Amino acid sequence: MEKKRYSLRLNVGYFKNRPIGFSRDFNITHSEVFIDPDLYVRNLASEARFSRTREGLLLQAQVKGKIETSCVRCLSPFYQQVSSKIEELYEFPTRSRDNVELIVPEDDYIDLGQIFREYLLLEVPINMICKSDCKGLCSECGQNLNEKDCEHSHPI
Repeated sequence: MEKKRYSLRLNVGYFKNRPIGFSRDFNITHSEVFIDPDLYVRNLASEARFSRTREGLLLQAQVKGKIETSCVRCLSPFYQQVSSKIEELYEFPTRSRDNVELIVPEDDYIDLGQIFREYLLLEVPINMICKSDCKGLCSECGQNLNEKDCEHSHPI
């Protein structure tokens, strides 16, 4: 699978000279995107809004996409739909307090890739199942019971 990298960076430099309360909406869509270091997402879609505050830029977003994973029952790869709401404050460097992780960069480009990655991974279920009626694998021979039955007994 080819890793398609698209920029999820947004130029927010024009916010610096805008009044408090100024906001702008961004719609981000990609059919496939790879977010470094390890997340491949299909049908990434986000509606994001940046609003100017006294302290910095408030990001309010809804992000969703399909993440490639494996079923815990049959071990087959499939795409799990995940979505998350995001609300984070990127502080201006002159206003930032100690130990603040999100600061508006000096080049005025905010990369949403890492924050999208973090929020989407938090929404991934622990036990991912490809379909509700997944039969899993035979415990004796390892046959995927969704594809065909084997001669071993399988209590339900």
